[in-house]
Amino acid sequence: MTRPEQHPFISFEFDTRRATPDMWLGLGEAMSKCLHLAGVPLKPARAKKMAAVSLARGVHATTAIEGNTLTAEQVEEIVAHGSASVGKSREYQEREVQNVLAAILDIDEALRAGQKLPITRARLEALNFQILDGIPDRPEVVPGKLRNHNVSAGSYLAPRKEDVPELVEQFVQWLANLRAEINAESSDQSKFVNAVLAAILAHLYIAWIHPFGNGNGRLARLIEVQILSESGVVPIIATNLLSDFYNKTRNEYYLALDAAQGDVFAFVRYALNGFLDELRAQIEEVKAESVQIHWESYVHEIFRGQPSTETRTRQRELALSMPENVWITPREAIELTPRLARLYAKVGDRTPTRDLNDLMRVGLVRKDKRRYRAERNVIRAFIPPIWEAPAKTALLSALDEVAPPEEPTLFDDHQ
Repeated sequence: MTRPEQHPFISFEFDTRRATPDMWLGLGEAMSKCLHLAGVPLKPARAKKMAAVSLARGVHATTAIEGNTLTAEQVEEIVAHGSASVGKSREYQEREVQNVLAAILDIDEALRAGQKLPITRARLEALNFQILDGIPDRPEVVPGKLRNHNVSAGSYLAPRKEDVPELVEQFVQWLANLRAEINAESSDQSKFVNAVLAAILAHLYIAWIHPFGNGNGRLARLIEVQILSESGVVPIIATNLLSDFYNKTRNEYYLALDAAQGDVFAFVRYALNGFLDELRAQIEEVKAESVQIHWESYVHEIFRGQPSTETRTRQRELALSMPENVWITPREAIELTPRLARLYAKVGDRTPTRDLNDLMRVGLVRKDKRRYRAERNVIRAFIPPIWEAPAKTALLSALDEVAPPEEPTLFDDHQ
């Protein structure tokens, strides 16, 4: 029989009436951003790349928290090709990454087949075995078996080994009941709130129960990913964001886990705020990609119907290659890409200036003295107008002529 007086916070209770207005607002914003992410069209290659990067970040994060020192680039290599050729001394770290990656891919494969993997004791044991399989560990750690020894994590003393089986059964029953409350007829809002809170709380309870000799943190984060993935309202690209956030804020992660023993909302609020921050960053990536797609379309539209000449081809390539919000000189323009360098190698030294001036005349480029910038804001149709300061006094204007302010350029003049 479990002894709740020693771990009263493992109560499998959560009173949403205690949630503060900022938490409900945060859940609303998070859902809005998830809907935005799910509804934005991207080029297939770019969407595939973003999904791969998101997956790699999640896998890297959930293993790095536990001390795996493979770099994000090495994990991306493992995600893309199955191995990063890290050398024999670090093969166990590569195996750890491969194990976590396989677990996430199993979740995705089940979803594509229209299935939800049940979260039962057997599922937790199988997942723990998958996490630890092939990784050297202490003799008392048996992958896939509930621990048969008492453990602590830092200053936290986990429940007694005798209490673990009952706590695991209570956990899976609590989670089954929580997930059963949501059915096909439930609103998307209910599904979203239920999924996010269930994922965060399941993570918390696994960390507290500490059911296995090792791999509990990775298990908690994988169950979190599974619940979010199966929700139907959180896009797959966002299901690993919490793991990435925990890794970025590792110290706060452990502090929030400790604080939750006194108030479960401490961890819920921490996780929700992190989820929001990561969603906002992901939205910015998607917006930047959308701007790029529309800019390319607009440039091609400007050149449509014009004679197909080497000059027009070169100018179109230049407009497409110019970075956003960066002023460049004609000399810098020819160094933007290897293709541009080859095109301008065939023409005279003054051609880059003439091309940039032609692009300015058709509204694709803005000029400031001898520097040029792509006029990408022209496609940001609904950006509110920005108030501009009144004209400078004659004295300040004269000073500006003597010492013009520095603006960012792609390359310094002395290079």
